[in-house]
Amino acid sequence: MSIQKCLFDVEFPYTYEHAYLYTLDDLSPGAGENALEPIYIKDDDGYDIDTFLVPVHYKNYLSRVLIPNGVLKNRIEKLAFDIKKVYRNEEFHVICLLKGSRGFFSALLKYLNRIHNYSTTESPKHLYVEHYVRVKSYCNDQSLDRIEIVSEDLSCLKDKHVLIVEDIIDTGKTLLKFCEYLKKFEVKTIAVTCLFIKRTPLWNGFKADFVGFSIPDAFVVGYSLDYNEKFRDLDHLCLVNEEGKKKFKNTPA
Repeated sequence: MSIQKCLFDVEFPYTYEHAYLYTLDDLSPGAGENALEPIYIKDDDGYDIDTFLVPVHYKNYLSRVLIPNGVLKNRIEKLAFDIKKVYRNEEFHVICLLKGSRGFFSALLKYLNRIHNYSTTESPKHLYVEHYVRVKSYCNDQSLDRIEIVSEDLSCLKDKHVLIVEDIIDTGKTLLKFCEYLKKFEVKTIAVTCLFIKRTPLWNGFKADFVGFSIPDAFVVGYSLDYNEKFRDLDHLCLVNEEGKKKFKNTPA
């Protein structure tokens, strides 16, 4: 049965106006035709490292804080609300692309649970089903042409609504290939939410349906994003300096 456009009501702790974004029938992987505009972070935006608490062992390898933790969390809460307005009370399967999406994924589910549990609409017992997929597409600061996928059996996704949670869209290659991979399981719909989209000339045009921030073409770390498995424990989104890239550089296999 197709999802009809209708209003979404919430009360305490949510007091947003009643509205809908679009329906699940409007979804097309990579098109992002109905996506709201992300918050635009200018190329020269940011804060001095000493402005916020940063782990001592990373301090000398970062150039600046691009987005503080509090801003990240508040924006994720808004994304959760937008997602709920589209899926309403339809159960969906949410896929976390490990490892970089872990922080975003955890925060997003926390806010989705809060919105779902305190909505005035009648809700099914479960809003979503979680899945975790290991996808690797980077070595050092370069995006690889191939991706490695390690996952559970995803045959359970047949005829299901699927929401992919990705940390960042850089070239778009990873998501394009992963969406093609999912299609073989005959899923009902595929949507993508990402916390960051990078303004890079290498971008292939892949668009997410729910996007947090548009960020400069620079290598970012923190909030579970890594540089060769380092910096995941940073609370803020930061830029790695050249000294940091050199110190933590790996040699491709």
